[in-house]
Amino acid sequence: MRLAALLCIAICARATTEQPPSAAEIMRRAADNMARAQKERAHYVYDQNVFVRMKRANGKTAREESRQYLIVPGEKAAKRKLVKTEGKVIQGKEEIPYSDPKFRVKNMDIDGELTDSFAHDLLWAKDGKVDWFPIHTDNLDHYEFKLEGEERYKEYDTYRISYRALRKNFLSDDDDKDDDDDTCWAGEALIEKTQFQPVLLTSSWDCKVPMAVKALLGTNVQHIGAKITFRRFDKDVWFPVSCGGEMKVRILFLYARTIGFNATADNFRKTDVQSSVQFESQDDQQESEPQ
Repeated sequence: MRLAALLCIAICARATTEQPPSAAEIMRRAADNMARAQKERAHYVYDQNVFVRMKRANGKTAREESRQYLIVPGEKAAKRKLVKTEGKVIQGKEEIPYSDPKFRVKNMDIDGELTDSFAHDLLWAKDGKVDWFPIHTDNLDHYEFKLEGEERYKEYDTYRISYRALRKNFLSDDDDKDDDDDTCWAGEALIEKTQFQPVLLTSSWDCKVPMAVKALLGTNVQHIGAKITFRRFDKDVWFPVSCGGEMKVRILFLYARTIGFNATADNFRKTDVQSSVQFESQDDQQESEPQ
């Protein structure tokens, strides 16, 4: 009995002193699990709602648009169909409503192009801008991670990890122009402790626009930030359910906008991945999810 008691004490003492995995190891597991979760998502049908608003420098709305999509499984990848578009362009006291995502008020319609780009990509291209966050096996080596602690977030026990690019502010005149902006972010990640899946990711732009570019083009991008949240629906089945953020952009000294964006996914229902849903048309509103 005494030996059993001592053994029990030793095991308990070891458990209390056992260290959690390193921040880098936690993120590596999260990246691997995200890849597996993406495959599991191919068994689900769900709805997606996207909203984009463009504001002028004076704070007044220039354009806003909402879209509804239907996401269904495909033989090789999920497919998306645009179900509905509702938008409006505000010019002074006049409001111009539209229901065509390709609607433009003029040939050179920057608001229209930017709105379309954001509405098209949110929660879709590469899992909803997941490249903004280093939860991808191809991005891990470009970041440094720090375990900030553990916390309870909603119904999840999580590790809180901060991250930033190893080459901070690489967008300078002397840097290699072949670098891309996937390593230009900093923020925090909450990683669920048992399944090592991301629960909440926040990120902000952590690089400088070169002064030479500002002087030549008058282009400046500021205050880029975004947040994406995930929910668990079953073992190893996690979905990005919301993504939102804001950025400010100024181009050619003549165009300035604050862009607010938000996307949500809901009404999830499991289906047989072997079954297929036929869209009425095969136009560019049908899209395949990137692998």
